[in-house]
Amino acid sequence: MSMETEADRIRVFSRRALILGGAQAVVFATLAARMGYLSVFENNRYRLLAEDNRVSIRPILPRRGLILDRNGYPLALNRQDYRLALVPEEVEDLEATLDAISRIIPIDEEERQKVRDMVKRVPGFMPVEVARDIDWQAFTAINVKMPTLEGVQPIQGYTRYYPDGEAVAHVLGYVGSPNDKVLEKDPDPILRLPGFKVGRGGLEQTFDKQLRGRAGADKVEVNARGRILRSLGRTEDTPGDSITLTLDRELQVYAAWRLQGEAASAVVMDCHTGEILALCSTPAFDPNDFSGGIRTKVWKALLADEHHPLLNKPLQGLYPPGSTFKGVVALAALEAGIAPEDGLVCTGRYMLGNHAFHCWKRGGHGFVNMKRGIFQSCDTYFYEMSRRIGIDAIARMARRFGLGQEHELPLPSQRSGLVPDQEWKRKRYGKSWLMGETLNASIGQGYMQATPLQLAVMAARLASGREVSPG
Repeated sequence: MSMETEADRIRVFSRRALILGGAQAVVFATLAARMGYLSVFENNRYRLLAEDNRVSIRPILPRRGLILDRNGYPLALNRQDYRLALVPEEVEDLEATLDAISRIIPIDEEERQKVRDMVKRVPGFMPVEVARDIDWQAFTAINVKMPTLEGVQPIQGYTRYYPDGEAVAHVLGYVGSPNDKVLEKDPDPILRLPGFKVGRGGLEQTFDKQLRGRAGADKVEVNARGRILRSLGRTEDTPGDSITLTLDRELQVYAAWRLQGEAASAVVMDCHTGEILALCSTPAFDPNDFSGGIRTKVWKALLADEHHPLLNKPLQGLYPPGSTFKGVVALAALEAGIAPEDGLVCTGRYMLGNHAFHCWKRGGHGFVNMKRGIFQSCDTYFYEMSRRIGIDAIARMARRFGLGQEHELPLPSQRSGLVPDQEWKRKRYGKSWLMGETLNASIGQGYMQATPLQLAVMAARLASGREVSPG
């Protein structure tokens, strides 16, 4: 009985051993087949994945194209700077990392908050700029500390620089980070690169796509901690196209200097070609303040300034043209058939019914004709001429001289001003035009409004007798 039991045990053991061995054989065969499949058929895929684990592609921001004056002098260029960025997904403790960086490079609370906000907005793999315009000593110190700063990347790049600062602010504009509105409208992937800037205001905005250029890339081998081991190749960036303006840099700077301390503007235009040689507005802002991201305190000060330094007065400021408008009225009178010799005696005031309109010279100018009326800028003479020809004749001539309209310039946010006439008042106020309003318009007052640019066009057409347009 015991022998049969022992034999049964041996048979059961042998059968189980055979089953177990077969299962092991199947498992090993499956593993071998899988390994063979991976090594033969999936080799390329996993080789690329391994490559990605050890290779980092770091974008090189393109340099913006230069903006040059008519003589080739740079009004906007690029200067090299040193920056610091971090990759959020490679940083375990953001605050600790910022603390470690701030022991080398001072970072105030405002800058830290900007980093926190950007980390929340961008994908984890995208670098976020922490600091720019770092001096060389701090930049080298950061590089030495790199093994202890996980996810931190020192970057050598370029920043926009305007040598003449405030003198060119309104005509050139500035550069800044693209906002959500820009990102929604423009699908260009270059806008998503950390630290990339787009043109805002002025020519920087108008010619932004032309000035952008194409990004390059630096392919480097890194270890598990992100430290660069060696360079695997570099594709240089392609700078943007340069543009040449009609502006004369020396004249532009001189105009800014003469207007310094005033709320004023100046437009200098070639009356034969229409070329803009200078376009200046004061007070202004320094566009270099925006290149690295303007500080909140500076921005609030600009907004609060009662002299409106952000306003491009030559294109956006609306003012009564005053006595500069009298030449247009004189031409309208000539076209209406009034002889240049025809005149009147100016006593210092002009009566319209029971209302007196005063001349600027209280005692009057005596007898004035067209030549003397223009030379003396006699208000009384132009009151009389405008009364004879009417507001509609004056308005038609004003529009021929460039008033009440926008001009084709590569600058954004131009205003058209106002040249009133009888139809305009009926539409605007539902009332008839009054003769007293014609008298006010004849000396560039009342409803009449123009930009300094329009007045420059008017003066150029008066001086040359040609219908020149600014450009």
